Amino acid sequence: MPHVKAILSNFFERNLFERIIVYIFMSELLVKIIFELIIGQWSFIQSQNKQWIFYIFLALDYVLSVKKVTNIRVSVNPTSLLAFVFFIMVVHGLFIGLMLGNAPFVILNDTIPVLMIGLNILRMQSVAEYKPPDLRFLLYFCSYITLGTAFFGYVAALIGQQSGPSIPAEAIYLPLFFAALFTVKPFPKWILGLVVVMIAVTSDDLNRTTMAFLAIVMFGYVLFDMVKNPAKGVITLVVLLSVLAVAVHVVPEDSKTYRRVIGLTEIDLSKKTGSIGERQEEWRAIVKKEYEKGKTVEMFGLGFGGVYEVARTHEFLKNYGHAHYSWAWFKLRFGDVGFVYLLIFAVTLLYNGFIWSVRCMQGNVEGLFVVFLCLISLLYCVTYVNAVLLMMGIQFIYYRPDGFVQNAVSK
Repeated sequence: MPHVKAILSNFFERNLFERIIVYIFMSELLVKIIFELIIGQWSFIQSQNKQWIFYIFLALDYVLSVKKVTNIRVSVNPTSLLAFVFFIMVVHGLFIGLMLGNAPFVILNDTIPVLMIGLNILRMQSVAEYKPPDLRFLLYFCSYITLGTAFFGYVAALIGQQSGPSIPAEAIYLPLFFAALFTVKPFPKWILGLVVVMIAVTSDDLNRTTMAFLAIVMFGYVLFDMVKNPAKGVITLVVLLSVLAVAVHVVPEDSKTYRRVIGLTEIDLSKKTGSIGERQEEWRAIVKKEYEKGKTVEMFGLGFGGVYEVARTHEFLKNYGHAHYSWAWFKLRFGDVGFVYLLIFAVTLLYNGFIWSVRCMQGNVEGLFVVFLCLISLLYCVTYVNAVLLMMGIQFIYYRPDGFVQNAVSK
């Protein structure tokens, strides 16, 4: 027990930024073991289970770190101001949700992520969290979890469960991997091999956001290479194009990845079928619902717990409370006022990405990591905004001008 106590004590001395990422990955692993491997549930329906296991981890952190929470000391800056915008959103969403008589559990489910993001943003820049994050620890830990989820997913597939290998929390792991790949020398070869294999075995089910992120990151890498060393840049570009050409021919035409890529060339926003058509239909259904409720709801939304009806490709859903596109989600919860919140949110992502790019230019791994987190968050705003919310504010780690966040990886 003393050893366990020492391990836990050391863990809670780590930066909150690190702890949040650990909780996200541990939630993915536990869901893979408990719900997919043991119970045999389909991996596609695990989003809610991942959220609640993560919320339990985060709640325990707040309880065990109560002294840190009650002694938050922050400065007035764009990042802390965003936290207060989130608190305003909480008040707005709760007030409207309660006034409209929305279901209490659904109100709670909508409230938690928005409230926690605001609190996490403040906590990450608090005096109590001045210890610099250890990105080398995160790189190794997240890679071990990736290996574990892949293993248990493979075992589940062998025994006939609806599962398989997957990259856990890829919206965080891929930015971490590439940030380290470009800045940490020498880079651990086993981690490089692991990610190459994981992308290969999941290549038939890559989502559009992941593909866009990979394309932008590799294009940016080639561009910087060409500026520094034109000959090397051209060689890198030729290699990447060759790999891409091979990948296009290897991916089966009946795979989800292939259909998603082809779907981008055949977009018809008037259709109500397919993933893009269904997302458009969500928007139309939300606008229609609020219009029917009157001018006040159009202006202020359906609040937390707000639901609507939407026609999907193969089903009609009642009491549906989800929205993929960010503008649809903000419109659903906050009405036309939600566009103001969304604008502030997007501008802060751009601001934080820009401000951290200063450290990124110095070859700093955490700087590049935050830049990549902001990039993939912006991409998810136009594809699946819940992924941005469930990152729990780690995109907004505060950049301190006095440089308290040192390059822990190079130590």
